[in-house]
Amino acid sequence: MADHSRPVNKIIVLGSTGNVGVAAVNALAAHPADFTITAVTRDKSKAKFPSKVLVVESDLSKSSLQSLFRNQDAVVSCLATFAVEQQRDIVDTALKAGVARFIPSEYGLDYTGPDAIDWFPVIKPKVENLNYLRQFQNQMSWTTFVVGSFFDLKFQGPEIFGFDMAANKVTIFDGGNVEFEASTLSRIGEAIAAALSPGHLSDTANQVVFVNSFTTTQNEIVAALQNITKRRLEVEHDTTAAFRKRALKALEDDPEDWKPVGDLITASVYGQGDLNQYSKSPGLWNERLGLGKEDLVESMEKALGV
Repeated sequence: MADHSRPVNKIIVLGSTGNVGVAAVNALAAHPADFTITAVTRDKSKAKFPSKVLVVESDLSKSSLQSLFRNQDAVVSCLATFAVEQQRDIVDTALKAGVARFIPSEYGLDYTGPDAIDWFPVIKPKVENLNYLRQFQNQMSWTTFVVGSFFDLKFQGPEIFGFDMAANKVTIFDGGNVEFEASTLSRIGEAIAAALSPGHLSDTANQVVFVNSFTTTQNEIVAALQNITKRRLEVEHDTTAAFRKRALKALEDDPEDWKPVGDLITASVYGQGDLNQYSKSPGLWNERLGLGKEDLVESMEKALGV
């Protein structure tokens, strides 16, 4: 039986130089719990972290992970999530090493509902990964995070979530007033660190944790964006239903093409399948985890570098 109150001090982060990985390592390093952090990367030269962080290179082979996971209390995975077998191998290795808490790399939309796979077929591996962890939760607890869309990335295009800053264009879906959830990368990192801290470790055991930075709309973002940049965006209009239909057809025609996957994510971000409207139900953990409020305009200025 897993001891959910076992203190977590030694934390290892896989995929530490990716968007979420960097945010996670920095938040863990800054947390007053004074975690001992190991950041794993394939290329050590790309890692720029606080001096207290131990940076190690690994090819993520089973033998390498067996060595790295020894004496670790928690594993935070920030790796790509669609390789089911790799994720399961990592979980199995963590179990054998006696890791107490596992955080899978599932930061994104709410795929926990019964119809999620029907709306967004490519998230099936995420569902399978979580179900696999649930099988062993009496031996090793888990925490997974629903964070909505990555707010920062909207402005770092080209062409992501309907925003193409390089071309000064935006596609507005369904009129632009549909509310959706978005999280900054720093918010995701803060949530991970808070969940592993002594005050929240038991509460977050075997839980899907819902956090965000904002509940906003496309029209609100476009208005703020034009005010900050003093530029008029070229606006096109579409519907999420039509956008999703075209993406599914494109994916059927070429299953190896990743663009339709991105388009399916965009359709889901803005309302298709209710995968990104969770702040009211099931509700946010922000206050429970001690996460402060973020300002949309300030966060946008930071993402734009202005």
